[in-house]
Amino acid sequence: MKKTKAEIEQIIQSMSPAQKAGQLFLLAYPGKDPEVIRPLVEQYGICGCYISQDNAQTFDEAETITTKLQTMSMEKHGIPLLLGVDQEGAWGVLLPESHPGPGNMALNAIEDIEAVASMYGIIATEMLSVGYNTVLGPCADVNSDPSSPIIGTRSFGEYPGQVAESVSLAVMGAKKQGILTCLKHFPGHGATSGDTHREIPYIDKPYDALLSSDLVPFKAGIEAGAEIVMTSHIRYPQIDKDNPATLSEKILQDILRKDLGFSGLILSDSMNMGAIRKTYDPAQSTLLALQAGVDIVMLSEEHYDFKTGDYLSKQLRSLHLVEEAIETGILNDSLVTDKLMRILDYKFNKMQVRTPRIPRQRFQEHAQIELGLAKQAVSLLQTGFWPIPPEGEIVCINATPVSSYRNMVNSRGIGPNQEIPAFNSFVHELEAYRRIQIVSYEQVQEKEASLKAATALIVVTEDYPLPGEDFMKQEQQQLVQDLCARYLGKIVIVGLRSPYELALYPKQVTYLCAYSSRTCSAKATAQVLLEGSLQAQQNRTPVTIRIDESEFA
Repeated sequence: MKKTKAEIEQIIQSMSPAQKAGQLFLLAYPGKDPEVIRPLVEQYGICGCYISQDNAQTFDEAETITTKLQTMSMEKHGIPLLLGVDQEGAWGVLLPESHPGPGNMALNAIEDIEAVASMYGIIATEMLSVGYNTVLGPCADVNSDPSSPIIGTRSFGEYPGQVAESVSLAVMGAKKQGILTCLKHFPGHGATSGDTHREIPYIDKPYDALLSSDLVPFKAGIEAGAEIVMTSHIRYPQIDKDNPATLSEKILQDILRKDLGFSGLILSDSMNMGAIRKTYDPAQSTLLALQAGVDIVMLSEEHYDFKTGDYLSKQLRSLHLVEEAIETGILNDSLVTDKLMRILDYKFNKMQVRTPRIPRQRFQEHAQIELGLAKQAVSLLQTGFWPIPPEGEIVCINATPVSSYRNMVNSRGIGPNQEIPAFNSFVHELEAYRRIQIVSYEQVQEKEASLKAATALIVVTEDYPLPGEDFMKQEQQQLVQDLCARYLGKIVIVGLRSPYELALYPKQVTYLCAYSSRTCSAKATAQVLLEGSLQAQQNRTPVTIRIDESEFA
């Protein structure tokens, strides 16, 4: 299938304006039947598809849809499709069959940093075995703002050097298995409390500050061989006062291409996110992105519009506008040809379409490795009441209001997050070894007698990155503070999340952190709790732990 430069040039010359336009788009589609996107594959020869849990829930379903999609494209155009998935730890696909691992922040907490390469190797192996040939990860964002609602545990942490090392290992681990990797969200999304699914955030940093912080992991990932860089819809006014990164020639051409030396594919974050659609005409912004330096425009957020039925019209409007721009020269021929040369070179010469299906016993091995890594990541960040007494009544309190779980898996769920809350997996593992009493957020007041009588209180907090929405955290934290004020001497807080919340709690309270809300992390944390292990204290911390100095009576 490999093609020479001359052969690729010949293919480009034979393309119609519609087909040239199509190769510049990565599109989502609804449901499990790829026939709905056949017209765009055949008429426009689109670059590929963004695949979510909505399209396939099992490995068998995934193999079926990728086979159909690739057949559509190859029979009509002879060009394979790029099929990208957000298998990046915090979000995932093919759940619960796949093994996305405990997530980036958890992996970065493990002393043996080779764990990152190992986990990303598993991710790549599983995805490529069913034809998902591109993983839209790792996140190269430095999570320097603890209040970030959308990055958090998707990031490896807040120290640029550590993040860079982990990003490099993730890229190399995945690439070794043959999958394409994508660094995101350039030039960094971790220094903002805003969410680009809702608005355009601002990061008021000069270029020199970016060079020593946010850009460090991207440089490392590029040097490790990442094939794709995804842009962010964030404005950096000290670099470009008018445009967010996705639409900024200064950021994409001067910084990414020239300064960082990136020669691969530049992919936009979805052009239908709130940051774009609330500020720009989505179709017009597509044109601006291509002119600024984007090679492939992604419309993954279109799947939020599936229920309203107008997603296809939005996709077609953008396709038509780009087709017209190619015909009229608004997008000049040399610019388009350069993009197509890069895209087709990767498709024919650097992209594997798929590898053979994995034997079932390999999945058991992956599950053991995933659980083992999740367990290594668990950290005892504050020690007071530890270990849990071997005898006596244990009450396990869910600090999350039950209503908050409704938005874990909904029309806005990209991956989505797993359907079963981390708390459920945690208590299921505990109950297998020890008798416990479970108390929900809603039951705390009525179960006051049980709390007083208990030998130990385990209070579980969670957090999930939800695009465009919020998981209830303030309610959790208020409950934990109330419980600490009354039962400080017998509480263990289990954070199935990042540890930033620790700043709100007293320094005497015991805090066991998983850096993750994944199922494997919930199970692993329960095991560490039961074992009373102190080894977790030897872990490196991916973020700064800010301790509350207040005293509780």
